[in-house]
Amino acid sequence: MTEIDLMTALLLSPLVAYLGLQLWQSGILLRYKHQYQPEPTHWPKISIWIAARNEETNIEACLRAIQAMDYPADAIQILVGNDQSTDRTSEIVRSIALKDPRIQLIEIEDRPDGLKAKARVMAQLDEHAQGDFYLITDADVCVAPSWAKGLLQSFKPETGVVSGTTVVSGKDANAALQGLDWCYFMGMLNTISYSGVPATAVGNNMAIRKEAYWQTGGYRSIQFSITEDYKLYSEVCQYGWKWDNIMQPEVLATSTEIKGFIPLLHQRKRWLSGGRELPWYWWILFGVFAAFYFALPGLLFLGVTPALAFWFIKWILQSRQIRRIHSLLGLSKPSWIYLLAYEPYLWVLTVSTAIFFVLPIKTNWKSRRY
Repeated sequence: MTEIDLMTALLLSPLVAYLGLQLWQSGILLRYKHQYQPEPTHWPKISIWIAARNEETNIEACLRAIQAMDYPADAIQILVGNDQSTDRTSEIVRSIALKDPRIQLIEIEDRPDGLKAKARVMAQLDEHAQGDFYLITDADVCVAPSWAKGLLQSFKPETGVVSGTTVVSGKDANAALQGLDWCYFMGMLNTISYSGVPATAVGNNMAIRKEAYWQTGGYRSIQFSITEDYKLYSEVCQYGWKWDNIMQPEVLATSTEIKGFIPLLHQRKRWLSGGRELPWYWWILFGVFAAFYFALPGLLFLGVTPALAFWFIKWILQSRQIRRIHSLLGLSKPSWIYLLAYEPYLWVLTVSTAIFFVLPIKTNWKSRRY
């Protein structure tokens, strides 16, 4: 074997592996169906947990969406954890709570338990939770009116945790591209779950059974992770509980976009930092994905035609997956123009994230460094 043959084989291997992964994911998404459980005769009490830090521009919309849910009003408890905000977050929550006694504002304290970030907020909100199920979202997220019922009707007796789907809202191109990115990667994570392997929950769109939560000991007993949603999800699964990741319009939530490219890289670095605790097969998945974006430019030096063929097949499979996910979520399918624009966006973001991840820079999130 010549050096050129060896180089070609090394470049083709990750490209073929990536396309194989794409075909496998596409097949699972085409077969995906979700079956809700029958409505109960009596809806259980739920506690909704919201972590809020400097969210004065978002918290009111978040609370209004929860107030508008199609769920018995007397069975809802809303706990907002004000994580030492320096803006008007606390003031806004108090003004809304004056007219809605279901809303409780919890001022988050510094404690010597080693917990940080959202995990610290959750560990203090659980002290006040009275529901049989805990529903978790973020202050910059708006949930669908059917959100609570959809999540609860996804629980079977053996299910400990379920997670809905979150997309990015906004009218500009940046929001649209972030929305495509969220759909694409949530589809990737969910297909792992649908194949019978626990993946992770979306921390701004999840529900956990009270019994399952306390069986883990709660956040005070879970080792700190900057991605607290994965830690809780994995702990629940380790205790033998089943899981469900849902792509249906009933449990759809919308999040505000990240403003600026550097804050976006910090968000991705936070996700990858938490991902260090993921099982080995997850890192193979990440490796195959990242390797494509480094191998394809190398293949260009050996032949433009095969490189373009690999790229075109990848783009077609990727675009069909995104459109399929939009269909499952009851969203209008993105235009082919945006799907084309997403391709260079994804290339730049993937390569930049890989470089940013290995740089000795602490993660900056919500004006705190980790």
